[in-house]
Amino acid sequence: MLDILERYFSNWRADPRRWQPKFIVRGAWAVLRALRFRHIVVRESLTSHEKLLTLGRGAAWVEILQDKEFSASAEQVKDYTLLDVGRLANLWNMVQLVGPGIFMEVGSFRGGTALHICNAMVNRDAPFYCFDPFEKGAFENITDVDKPFLPEPFTKTRFKSVVELLSCRPNAKVVQGYFPAAATDLNLQDIAFCHLDVDIYDATKKCLEYLAPRLAPRALIVVDDYGCDDTPGVKKAVDEFLAERASFLLIPMFPIQALLLPKSLW
Repeated sequence: MLDILERYFSNWRADPRRWQPKFIVRGAWAVLRALRFRHIVVRESLTSHEKLLTLGRGAAWVEILQDKEFSASAEQVKDYTLLDVGRLANLWNMVQLVGPGIFMEVGSFRGGTALHICNAMVNRDAPFYCFDPFEKGAFENITDVDKPFLPEPFTKTRFKSVVELLSCRPNAKVVQGYFPAAATDLNLQDIAFCHLDVDIYDATKKCLEYLAPRLAPRALIVVDDYGCDDTPGVKKAVDEFLAERASFLLIPMFPIQALLLPKSLW
């Protein structure tokens, strides 16, 4: 029980939304559910339904949780990202699937997921770019649909700190500014992988429109916060993008991500 509470409070302290009433209630409910199903982990035989309800960290049947390289990366970045283990696992797996090309992230905050992606692609000879305005203002254009989202905490990051964090990866380049304008002087063609984590409608729409014609064969886009109540603009932007491009397939991923796959390139 103590490890569950310690993990919850550690995540709560690191999350910029920690004082939002809705976030506190959700967290408390998650703890209660975790405690309720804790006993399942120690049982010798589980039904399929019980396995779905068991906390992922105790799930011996989830192979990636036994992957030492993934576990080491998740531990390394835990203080620099808001993503949970499930979303980090999805990123790790998707990076392994794509073909050759450029790797990138838009919306890097403190740089944790950027470093995690670099760790996942360590055996690839490929460039990696991460884009974020960092302390310059966080979000360029917030619309009415984004009202549930609170942008203020996301300015609590520093460009120089992220550059230092990624200095261990010589293929990584950190770019400060609003994307895609920040990429004007870069030749971003044949993009193999993009983690898109920009939280709001306008930025999501602009990024997807920029990425679509520049993707390499076997490319993937992972969109964070798709289907999250606090970021309705993300789902609206993705749904509009798909309505205009029948060549893309959307695959929702647990807990709050979406995979965009260009069917013509696979």
